[in-house]
Amino acid sequence: MPALRFNQMRRASRLTAYSSRLTDNMTTAPKPIRIAIVLNGQEFICHAVTLPFSLEGYPPVELVLYGTKPEVAAGCQVNLLPELDPKAFDLILDGQFMTAGRPDFSPEQADKLITGPAARFLNGLVRQLQELRQKQEINAGIINSATDAIVTINEDHIIVGYNRGAEQMFGYTRSEALGQDLTIIVPPPYKAEHRSYVRRYLATREARMIGKHARLNAQRRDGREFPISISFSVAEIRDQLYFTGIIRDITEYKELEERVLHTERLAAVGNTMTHIAHEIKNPLLIIGGFAQQLTRVPGLDDKSRRKLSMIAAEVTHLEEMVAEMREFVRRPPAVKRPGQMSAAIDEALELFQDTLKEHNIQVRRIEETPLPAVNYDPKQMHRVLINLLKNALEAMDQGGKITITSRVRENKVEIGIADTGVGLAPEVAANIFQPYFTTKEKGTGLGLAICQAIIQEHGGKILVDSTPGQGTTFTIQLPLDEAPVVEG
Repeated sequence: MPALRFNQMRRASRLTAYSSRLTDNMTTAPKPIRIAIVLNGQEFICHAVTLPFSLEGYPPVELVLYGTKPEVAAGCQVNLLPELDPKAFDLILDGQFMTAGRPDFSPEQADKLITGPAARFLNGLVRQLQELRQKQEINAGIINSATDAIVTINEDHIIVGYNRGAEQMFGYTRSEALGQDLTIIVPPPYKAEHRSYVRRYLATREARMIGKHARLNAQRRDGREFPISISFSVAEIRDQLYFTGIIRDITEYKELEERVLHTERLAAVGNTMTHIAHEIKNPLLIIGGFAQQLTRVPGLDDKSRRKLSMIAAEVTHLEEMVAEMREFVRRPPAVKRPGQMSAAIDEALELFQDTLKEHNIQVRRIEETPLPAVNYDPKQMHRVLINLLKNALEAMDQGGKITITSRVRENKVEIGIADTGVGLAPEVAANIFQPYFTTKEKGTGLGLAICQAIIQEHGGKILVDSTPGQGTTFTIQLPLDEAPVVEG
């Protein structure tokens, strides 16, 4: 009996040391725990221990099998028992006393050895841990590889789960986020509010958002807010509640949604403008024609003649507005062919030669790189250049300079038209391409919107850069590989 009690105490001491090793490894840098399993010669458990397991937060465990005959299976093997070196392992499990009689396994030299029922029990426990590890790795792999962010908090609002999708979305690494309050990713207006949601659920168990989808704003590490779609769930594990949010960044979706709404609004406005243009076209022609005829009536005094001229001029202006609206709504498709943008610029400047001299405006041409041919519609591109040059002229009442710069950059042809005029305020520059937005007394707000639409149909972009009091630069970008060419 004393000997049996002594053996039990020795085994308990080894298990305590083993448990202590586990605890120490959890608080320091993980170091693998090596366990040797001695088989009885009939047993073969390669299939149960093919992978070394490492549950999150615990040190990795390395299993090595030994037996009286060698066996090999995929990813695992049984080594010969004589090769077992007790010094190389932290724990040796020998359920059938296969190591009995070996000098290097005497109690004094192999205090890591556990034999008999305790070894068989631990052997079974290792197999169960292996199965748990494999299930855990599958679940963790699925969660971590998800493109959506998956974030879990406990009852204290502390982040306890955080996948790679969350790292990419919010900018915090997993090690930085775990253990932090969820408010690190909640925008300032909602920090206290979100915490109150959790407290209310803990107190009432009434679900308002649990099991539902919502659209909210979140905050990245750099402080920027962005729109998200989030679904909430809660799980009760060992009398503790854990709240999980599956989060999707919907920035692009929101932008697309806004573009669709913008397109729908433009379509509605376009249909209205088409109807209005159709209805007022003929009356304008009649009014303008009669005004012109009346100016030629004999004996008409100067004051009346001046008023009739003003009527005719206003009618002409309205007709131009109607034509511009019709073009914006029903512009014909671009008919593109290879051509040199330099030639298009020359043609547009030729129309403004006299006006430029009258307003004391100098024009400077800078060709940073030779321009290759690009595909464009000459008529539509002519319209764009005329509009931009006209805007530059109107911005320089007291004279100035227009600089036209051409270059090839990143597989694009760039044409910059810069003036030294009054410039644009930031809020004006931000809306300059919006249809019907204008700062001109008699403008329609469609000129630059039409220019943008034309350039976009050519696969390019038109950009604006302006400083109040220093001038404005419009830059046209056209892709060199823009195709196909439409013959017409």
